[in-house]
Amino acid sequence: MKKKILIIATIILVPLLALLVVGRTFYPDNVAETSPSGQPKGLITRYYTANPDTAELAVREIIPTLRTWGAHWKLVDPGVREGNQIVIKAEVPVVIFTDDLAVTITYSGESARVNVRSASRVGKSDFGENKRHVEQFLDALDQKLSQPGR
Repeated sequence: MKKKILIIATIILVPLLALLVVGRTFYPDNVAETSPSGQPKGLITRYYTANPDTAELAVREIIPTLRTWGAHWKLVDPGVREGNQIVIKAEVPVVIFTDDLAVTITYSGESARVNVRSASRVGKSDFGENKRHVEQFLDALDQKLSQPGR
């Protein structure tokens, strides 16, 4: 009986430990965000030729239409404009967890700079899930708003 328990425990624990090692090795953090250079994860800040109201409306419309793991994203803070910037927040369901997404829109005349940050609430590795959130959101926003030179 002890031998069977040991074999079953080994069958369950070895893959689980391997998964944790792979996660920490290839996905060492649980945050993904855009930057002007795109570093470190290749997520580049977006610039759109859109007035403030159009950009804000597009972000608010897009968030509830996106889905992850079969559940819709939830707009939790539609944002308040402070000066030339607004931060709009959303929750993204990931199996039994929830990730936080923040979209920062900064205005300059008739153009908008958009930065996106997605972070896990728990854990030290996200297996690339937050990067996928940012990419999914930016792909949808790219289709809705026009970028200079496009």
